[in-house]
Amino acid sequence: MALLHERLDRAATTEPERIAIETDSVSLSLSELAERAHAMAIWLSEQGVERGDRIIIQAKNDPISVVLIYAISAVGGCFVPVHPSTPPEQLAYIEGNSEARLVISHVAGKWIARDGNKRQNLPNPLEHRPSKVVQTQLTKFDPDIVSEDLACMIYTSGSTGRPKGVTCLHRQMTFSIGAIAEALDYRVGDRIFCALPLSFDYGLYQVFLAIESGASLWLDDPEVGGLGLFKALKNSEAHVLPAVPPMIDALAVMSKRKPSGLPKLRLITNTGGAPSPESIKTLRTALPNLGFQLMYGLTECKRVSITPVDGDLQRPGTCGKPLRGTRVEVVDDTGTPLPAGEVGEFVVYGANMMAGYWKDDDLTQQTYRKQHATLPRLHSGDYGWMDEEGYLYCQGRRDDIFKIRGFRVSCSEIEAAATEAPEVHHAVMVPPAKNRAATLFVCAPSGEFDLLPFLANRLERHKLPEKVRFIDDMPRTANNKYDRKALISLMEAERAKKTTTEGIETYA
Repeated sequence: MALLHERLDRAATTEPERIAIETDSVSLSLSELAERAHAMAIWLSEQGVERGDRIIIQAKNDPISVVLIYAISAVGGCFVPVHPSTPPEQLAYIEGNSEARLVISHVAGKWIARDGNKRQNLPNPLEHRPSKVVQTQLTKFDPDIVSEDLACMIYTSGSTGRPKGVTCLHRQMTFSIGAIAEALDYRVGDRIFCALPLSFDYGLYQVFLAIESGASLWLDDPEVGGLGLFKALKNSEAHVLPAVPPMIDALAVMSKRKPSGLPKLRLITNTGGAPSPESIKTLRTALPNLGFQLMYGLTECKRVSITPVDGDLQRPGTCGKPLRGTRVEVVDDTGTPLPAGEVGEFVVYGANMMAGYWKDDDLTQQTYRKQHATLPRLHSGDYGWMDEEGYLYCQGRRDDIFKIRGFRVSCSEIEAAATEAPEVHHAVMVPPAKNRAATLFVCAPSGEFDLLPFLANRLERHKLPEKVRFIDDMPRTANNKYDRKALISLMEAERAKKTTTEGIETYA
């Protein structure tokens, strides 16, 4: 199957009554999802949407967002998911950059479609269930769609401050869905709990993976956390939790209080940064039947590697082996492949690589580099090493690795060592820069303490942070990752205030 909506057609034909999407108040079977997507595709066509048009969805975690995704795919359009809280200025940039045909948002309890300054209510496909089940093939709506057509565009943070649109073809997305589903231990009948935003590719792909693997997807509020996350997981009776590190940390804290509170949860998958080994250990102790699959990926190629269930126990620190059809080399600064065990940049190539950056040929050529006019190789900007058996160990982004006194130091290594301290819940390392010391930010609810002696027993002397700062609440991004940039901004603002007070030239 080469088209995104073909995969829904196939599942809806073979298992029409299987539940696809659930919330506290809504349940949609595969056939109902396909029917409603077809009805919405008709409406989109009536609004003049044509093949190749970009449609922005301010993708609330709601079944209607899923209906819209498949409807846009069926008409040959490209869906552009953005976070519901995207600031107006950034949304305006994405709208202009993508040359969006429509912007669809959830406003004051209603779904609104905007075409320029023209606004209209979106018909609610969930209000009425058809009295007669109609076997509708989404692929018949526009049979001229091909696998090289653009299916999705995901805007990610850019180094210049402007988001960049990663273009995803049907061919690349469907390959990734199949390869990831093969590697993950998602099972028929599982309920996958998704509190990750659908604008985040890790959250978005849970929709496709649930349908692919015979599971159902429970959509919940991305703002849920702490006790709320624990209660929501229990209420949903979820078997699988796709999580980012802050979610794992929060769940570990709650599991100490209620170690038998999640009897059905059997698998946690993780990406978006290395999780705290101490939090994983805590969860394994509290929930003996719980397994972990740690992963590494980036939007430009969706997923690179996945560990077998609990593969991190045999190989601590690994993020798994590359997916089938995916090759990874570790290269030095000249692009020369390095032997096993040596740290360098991950270069990825295979059928999972997305097409490039929208309207930015220079950045595309810089990131996706061809050799001998063959398949492009993605220079990831991530650094790490590979062992003799092909398992990857990621040390972080280029900006997460710094040199001090001639030694290469990884932020993630320092963070992992800090979270082994029982008092520490979260830790984020800020690398040194001009007028900025290497600083470790720490959340420790029990109060401040001297962390350096603890770290000195786990890290070489040159890896110890110059400063340790305790903070009440670690800032997070819209995708619920710990926000290092926000901490850097905090330090810069403090320095600017200090220099102004001292009568020195302000820090720009």
